[in-house]
Amino acid sequence: MQQRLADRVAVVTGAGSGIGLATARRFAAEGARVVCVDVDATAGDRAAQEVGGEFVACDVADEAAVRDLFDGVARRHGRVDVAFNNAGISPPDDDSILETGLDAWERVLRVNTTSVYLCCKYAIPHMRRQGKGSIINTASFVALMGAATSQIAYTASKGGVLAMTRELACSSPERASG
Repeated sequence: MQQRLADRVAVVTGAGSGIGLATARRFAAEGARVVCVDVDATAGDRAAQEVGGEFVACDVADEAAVRDLFDGVARRHGRVDVAFNNAGISPPDDDSILETGLDAWERVLRVNTTSVYLCCKYAIPHMRRQGKGSIINTASFVALMGAATSQIAYTASKGGVLAMTRELACSSPERASG
């Protein structure tokens, strides 16, 4: 391993399984101090133990919790170098537009899209203070192509993540203020 992330602090949401867990493993193998974030305390703690990182239980759809997450990481580790915003859900009650209820729609958008907004909002100030950092937002191919099975909220949420990420790349705070 090249240790490309040596001395870096990486926050990974949804670290308890899937893409988040694979990313936590890779970041740790590259030398990062990994903060594994998940709403599932058992899975998140298991991931943190596996990668020699830290576990933080957090509902990433809760603004105060996300603010506290990034402020706490910066306080404990002195920096936030990478925000891997990956937490997401695809529940069975997310179906076609005719079948999906408003409660399912709002829950999926809150976890999959609003959480990315919140994580970016509260990670960026720490990165600006240190003069560098990387934000990686997990979207999906469905953002461009639609899904083979009906999942209206998930598809819309990932389209929102893709558009938000493009907007962040085009209108960074440095460009807007400078």
